[in-house]
Amino acid sequence: MKRASRRERGFTLMELMVTVVILGILTMVATVGYNKYKIKAKTTEAVSFLANIKMKQETYFQTYGQYVDTSNSPTSHSESDFYPAFPGSRSSEDMDWGMKCPGDQLQYPGWCALGARPTGNKASFQYVTVGWATGDAKPPTRYIKDFTRRWWYAEARGNLRFEMDAEQIYSTFILTSEVTTPMMFNENN
Repeated sequence: MKRASRRERGFTLMELMVTVVILGILTMVATVGYNKYKIKAKTTEAVSFLANIKMKQETYFQTYGQYVDTSNSPTSHSESDFYPAFPGSRSSEDMDWGMKCPGDQLQYPGWCALGARPTGNKASFQYVTVGWATGDAKPPTRYIKDFTRRWWYAEARGNLRFEMDAEQIYSTFILTSEVTTPMMFNENN
């Protein structure tokens, strides 16, 4: 009987196992790289939109002599002041900006006065901005250190982790009238 050549016998179990392990490692490396890419893109969105808010706040101040509030309080903000609302799952999904100015002027007077909106009408973060107006009290010192000058601050918060868990830790980016680059908190979460 003729002995089968190496080519006709196929792969050994060991060769198949090594191939599967190599494919698993490559998949893991690709997934980690892709998640880092997504985090960088979402971080860039937050920083870019905060820079847009900064430009709009300064333009508004030059025109009207005060800064814009998108919150319900003249010096601070609460959970309900962030826009847009997270989807029910509070996941890392992009949210539809949904606001149409001037049609939504009565519902969102601060955002419509500011004129800021994310590129493409999708947002990975929630945003709020609070600005000085005549008669306002001192702002929270977390945001503004020198309250004797005219001030504003903007905050972006979102989920940069791509899994769901019961305890939500937000990545937060803050830009104020006192700094030129955003302060970042929990940006790797």
